[in-house]
Amino acid sequence: MQQKPQSPRTAHVSPSRIGLGADTVMVRDYGRLVPSLQPGNQGVQRTGHGDALGVAHISALDLPGPLPPQAVWVTGDALGPANAEGIRQAAGRSYIDLDTGQTVQVDYHPASGTYHPRLAHQLAASPSAVSRVGGTWTWTGVTTAAHASASVSMPMAAAVPRDPRLDLQLYDARGGGATTGPAIQGKRQYVMGGQSYYGDARFSLASFKAGDNKLYVPDARGVWQQSGAITEDGIIQISGDSIASYLEVGGVVVRVDLDSTRNKYQMIPNAHSHAPGVYLDTGGSRASWVPEMRLGSIGAIIRAARKVLGYTTVTSDMSQGVMSTQDRQTYCYMRQYARQMIAFDNPAIRNAPAHLQDRKIDTHIWTHGYPYGRLLQGIQAKADGLALPMGIVQFDPFQGMATVAVRREGSFNVDAVAANDQFHYPHRQRRADEIALFDHWKTLSIQDAKGRGLANEKMYRALLVNDGYQIIPGGTYGGGQNGFDLVFKGPAGDVYVLEVKHAKPRNVSMQRVYEHFQMEDGWVRRVLKKLDRSDPGARQQVADALDRQRLFKVIGATLPDGKLVLFKIDMSGVRV
Repeated sequence: MQQKPQSPRTAHVSPSRIGLGADTVMVRDYGRLVPSLQPGNQGVQRTGHGDALGVAHISALDLPGPLPPQAVWVTGDALGPANAEGIRQAAGRSYIDLDTGQTVQVDYHPASGTYHPRLAHQLAASPSAVSRVGGTWTWTGVTTAAHASASVSMPMAAAVPRDPRLDLQLYDARGGGATTGPAIQGKRQYVMGGQSYYGDARFSLASFKAGDNKLYVPDARGVWQQSGAITEDGIIQISGDSIASYLEVGGVVVRVDLDSTRNKYQMIPNAHSHAPGVYLDTGGSRASWVPEMRLGSIGAIIRAARKVLGYTTVTSDMSQGVMSTQDRQTYCYMRQYARQMIAFDNPAIRNAPAHLQDRKIDTHIWTHGYPYGRLLQGIQAKADGLALPMGIVQFDPFQGMATVAVRREGSFNVDAVAANDQFHYPHRQRRADEIALFDHWKTLSIQDAKGRGLANEKMYRALLVNDGYQIIPGGTYGGGQNGFDLVFKGPAGDVYVLEVKHAKPRNVSMQRVYEHFQMEDGWVRRVLKKLDRSDPGARQQVADALDRQRLFKVIGATLPDGKLVLFKIDMSGVRV
């Protein structure tokens, strides 16, 4: 839900994070690279008695060996390009790019024809083989367990709370009318509080404008009387009762109340149970909702996240009252990273089609909760300036961001996106080079469509490059005037296509090109066919990702005041 700060709590922000821009658009959040730890003086060790130092007895058994590295320190940039098998060669050794964004040395086993990772401090390769991700130059299969000796010592999952398993039947709000009410052809029945309501059977939240979103009850004469409606975010509101709101969650209709103190919906247990109320967040796809993170029990994660974002003096209790701007941004960061980890750690979600991934993440949260242990590992490492432990994915805001569904006519409500921190790229101040591009954009006349369009694209390019994304060259034809506005790759290897727009007061619309709207798969394939075969990179990367249904689509909507709003989209709604 949108959270409107009423009395924001102010906090000192590190000067290194203060920009000079006219607006805010993310607090930078990429882990800092640090040198690998090296052994200290091997002739001296701690005795275990306070801080006293003593000379160790040197023998073949107690010589300190090299400390395990905190991460693979080989970088892909230091190696040559990958060959047709996705192998990089350097100094007689073989290396591969993992789908975690890291590069690791591997040994080839001729007997099995497989490659096995070997970290620099290991005498033998891991028994676990890696496998190539089909159609790409990246590999997968390295697990934390296989390389436990190479991981940073971090709190284990058991040291942090777990989400309780929710029995949704304890929140079932159908009441005594659950078995009453006749089935009526062309109508869908909703039972709430013992009363049967009927809506148009054609109505679908997947395409909000398809059919009728109103609910009706027949009166004594059999005449339909409007008695409620379903909002675009899935809230069922009953006429004449401002507090009677319901949601369909996991096949169960539950009652929700808006907590005005926190400005959030809370799932209310039914009268026959003593279950606790559960605060809700908007989920990863249209009309999908998930439980809020356990803010009262994850203080260590919150403190680490604030340190990463530069909010070290903020000490407010996130679980009480309306969140301040800093708290909303901190919560957004934790939530997006947690969602990204869920997808990364579960192959069935990670390998699902891009437009289905977010709903699968929502389902996982209802069943298994949030991965607090791994979240603490990742965020604490960033907060301490350490490389990420092996197996923890590098943070990519887009991978944990909700996906905004297109309306049937090919448009998006930018106001609704900008109002919800979970729907768009996190805010930050503009950097100096971005300010210069912004100042230039402001000088251009609105009638200069071509000039403003090019200036607009440059603003997004600078923002993404400064935040660590890799721009993939190419993707255009016709002298650079047609094709993809920008193709880029995230820190975990995900491929994105960006369409840059100047937003009108409320909406941004995709143009229809022949039978497809911009950013539909059909439109993407049409662009790919027009690209030259000598395209320097975007053509192959986009085609591979599209074939694997792992191409992520992003809109950059520039508001009239120059604010940049980046959000991930699902175009399937135009075909419903």
